[in-house]
Amino acid sequence: MEEEINVARSLLKGAVLGLNAYIKPGGLHRLMPSKVFDEVTCNLVASINYLIEAVDLGVRIREGEIAATGVDYGKLYAGVLKDVYRACDAAHPEYIIPLNVLGLVIGLSNVESILEESNKFKKALDTVNAVNKWSDVKQLIEIFKIIRRIEMYEHLQAVGYTQIALIQSGITFNDVYRVLSSKWRGFSIIDSRESLVFGYLKKFMELNKEYKNIDNTIVAFYMDLIKQHIPHFIQDKVKDAESCKYMATPECAKLMYELDMLLRKNKLMFEWASEITVLISALASYEGAK
Repeated sequence: MEEEINVARSLLKGAVLGLNAYIKPGGLHRLMPSKVFDEVTCNLVASINYLIEAVDLGVRIREGEIAATGVDYGKLYAGVLKDVYRACDAAHPEYIIPLNVLGLVIGLSNVESILEESNKFKKALDTVNAVNKWSDVKQLIEIFKIIRRIEMYEHLQAVGYTQIALIQSGITFNDVYRVLSSKWRGFSIIDSRESLVFGYLKKFMELNKEYKNIDNTIVAFYMDLIKQHIPHFIQDKVKDAESCKYMATPECAKLMYELDMLLRKNKLMFEWASEITVLISALASYEGAK
């Protein structure tokens, strides 16, 4: 169990760093505290026991103790959401579910490097995402109502993911993640058909070699995600911040702060990029980024 705990701690450490790293203009960071920032922080901390359990379940599947189809996914996924909601009075599945799935996949794949052993990692992700036991999938969907994320529940209902459809159509967890990812991009990290996780993680590790500082790397990765989505009239400030290496000096940090204020003034928010950044930072921590 010690190894499982270490994996979970590594993932959680990376996620917390990804969330706290400042300044991420238009995103979640600790210099611009908000209700959502506090909620996500609480969710991450409150989910640690479930993350350890997810890694352990992956190990047990790999060792043949249980079958991938025999895991009580409803209890794992719905359980963590129910507990973080109880502890934090809010739940953010777009962070918590992908993080637990990634822990499960690392336990199952037993990879030392996600990038160097990407085939093993993807095979494990395919295995857990292909589960289509309707009762487990239904429990995950239904929990969105209980934790007051009714917009997620209604989004799934709108595409026909009803109880009858779950029974008749063999809808998988991956199908659910794909539908949710159209609005909550954190789920795209665990969409095994798209395999976006590898491109994002590769980019993060390349930036880590360049910046040689995890906080600066996180900010640079976040900026790489959003810079094409920033309006033309703000692009000069983005280019100035990039030339200044973002948070490399106090002068650079001042530019980033001004950019953050400008984006917020214009109601340009990029929570979707925060979701991706937090989850990739979690994986990068496991991969060895420092």
